[in-house]
Amino acid sequence: MKPTRALAALRALCALQLPPEVLVPALLEALHTLVPSQRNLFDWTDAQGRLVRYFIEGPVDAEIARLYFAEFHNRREAEAMPRFDTLRHQPGGVRSAAALNHAGFYGSALYNEIWRPQGLHTRLEGVLRGRCGTLLGSLVLYRGPGERPFGPRDEQLLAAVLPAFAAALQAHGVAQADDRHVFSPEAPESLLLSLDGAICHASPGAERLLLLADGGLTPDRLAHPLQPARVPLLAWLLARLRERAAAGAAQVLAPPPSLVHENGAGQFVASGTLLRARRTDEPPLAQVTLRRLESHRVALERCLRSLPLTPGQLAVCRGLFHGHTHGQIGRQLGVTTATVIDHVRKIHDALDLRSSDELRSLLSRRMALA
Repeated sequence: MKPTRALAALRALCALQLPPEVLVPALLEALHTLVPSQRNLFDWTDAQGRLVRYFIEGPVDAEIARLYFAEFHNRREAEAMPRFDTLRHQPGGVRSAAALNHAGFYGSALYNEIWRPQGLHTRLEGVLRGRCGTLLGSLVLYRGPGERPFGPRDEQLLAAVLPAFAAALQAHGVAQADDRHVFSPEAPESLLLSLDGAICHASPGAERLLLLADGGLTPDRLAHPLQPARVPLLAWLLARLRERAAAGAAQVLAPPPSLVHENGAGQFVASGTLLRARRTDEPPLAQVTLRRLESHRVALERCLRSLPLTPGQLAVCRGLFHGHTHGQIGRQLGVTTATVIDHVRKIHDALDLRSSDELRSLLSRRMALA
């Protein structure tokens, strides 16, 4: 995707007035189209530069996270790079990746015990400050060994999106009562547990998804091993599965219990299946499947980014999807109705469509399949 299109899509995402916990994952994903990276992260901070919570793409290695917060965070990391809390002195803008591109950093304990085991090699950081200069957080892009180092062009592109991102975080959008949710493109996660909640096996991203469903990733939550039985979402499921185990054959044909949990980060669906042992002297186990649902507004923006259209045409698509008339779209965009009609014609030609109804159907199908 061309940078102009990617930047326009990111700014459109920031203009949706999404709650911060919904905006951040969506923006980190969309940011890959502007500045390619392996994984992206956002740290929420207070005004003094203290970490409040964070969101990172991909699985969370809980052991590495605990090691980082126990030994390195604002402590030993100073041997290799500025301490995290020095953010309070940083102006808003981009911190160059070149500052860590030296043998001293790559030979440090921070790199070899925290970064390298996670496949991280170099980073580009954006410091976000609000309109009055208040520190909002830190946006970090990572690349792995063997990938192209971040350069000046990457810094320019990241800097271009920071103002819109900061403004969106300060807008404090609220969840819409009628906001529909669809399954996110993230793969389902699975856990195999004893009926009292001890984890036997888990897919790579299961612990991260559980933490997000239970309030997010924070230093305090990652300071101790996860106890699934204390997560309300799982506690309810395990209680239902223990009831089934006690009921014996009478519950064999009952549908698996499931629960939808909603918080600021979206909706989470958990379903549980009782796995009875082949041997009578072994206890049953619980298989739990977790999925995250996202706002359909986020899913729509992802679908729009995939279309071979200009930023202006995408803006018209957005209005058409929501059922707005050509005149309404023109007033929203500050253009004439004739311009909107011209965009619609070009959209139909580019996508081989005959009507706005077909466009809505196309986008709805893509959101359902994402």
